[in-house]
Amino acid sequence: MNLTRLVYYSQRNPSEKLDCQTLIETCQTNNARQNLTGILHYNGDHFLQVLEGGRVEVSALYHRISRDSRHANIILLSCADVRERMFSKWSMGLHQGMDERTREIYLRYFSTDNVNPETVNVDSLLDVLQDIAIELAPTR
Repeated sequence: MNLTRLVYYSQRNPSEKLDCQTLIETCQTNNARQNLTGILHYNGDHFLQVLEGGRVEVSALYHRISRDSRHANIILLSCADVRERMFSKWSMGLHQGMDERTREIYLRYFSTDNVNPETVNVDSLLDVLQDIAIELAPTR
């Protein structure tokens, strides 16, 4: 099996209802069955998500997400084969909000916490998410 990591960014479609707790519970259940892992950072307006697992499973999930009406303006930032998972402990970790601690993490890597996903380095975004995962202990 090829291990793949996919990173995408999207805007939340404000006309669609979003219950993050139900969403993450569904993701965790479905992802565990498919041996998928990752993290979702949702700041209230945008999603930044990492998906890790088999190439076929990651691709199928991303295509399902891209058709989900809760997302708008999806940008695929990266999709590559990798040697190991970054977020192996979570079938899907969740971090919500942009509080002061989260801003501090963003400002370690960027000049602002308002990051344009089309112009930033994906590795830096992954570093931010790893720090969030470690320091802020997202919901598992």
